[in-house]
Amino acid sequence: MSLGNERRKFTEASALLILYARYKGWYLAGDQLKRCRDCKVGDEDSVHKLGLAEDMNLYIDGQYIKDSTGHTELHDFWDMLGGAPRIEKDMNHYSFKWEGKW
Repeated sequence: MSLGNERRKFTEASALLILYARYKGWYLAGDQLKRCRDCKVGDEDSVHKLGLAEDMNLYIDGQYIKDSTGHTELHDFWDMLGGAPRIEKDMNHYSFKWEGKW
C-alpha cells in the first residue's frame, strides 16, 4: 500500500469519525492534521508529518473535553475503521499506522 493510498483512507476514516460524533450529538474540531517535516512539535518521526494523524478536539454540550470522556467511544469506532491503537495519554490523537509508527 502506498502512502498516498493510506492518506486517502485516513481522510475518509476521519470524515466518518466526524459524522459518527455528530450522530452522537458531539462536535469534533480537527487540530494538527499535517505537520511540516521540520516541525519541532511532537516526535521527530510522527505520522502527523505524513498526513496520517490528526488531533480531534471533542466538544460535548458546548464544553471542550480535556479527558478521555467520549474519546473512548470514538476510539472504539476508530478501531472498526482500521485506525491505529489509541494512546491512553493522548486520547484526542487519531492515526493510521505507517512503518510501525502511529
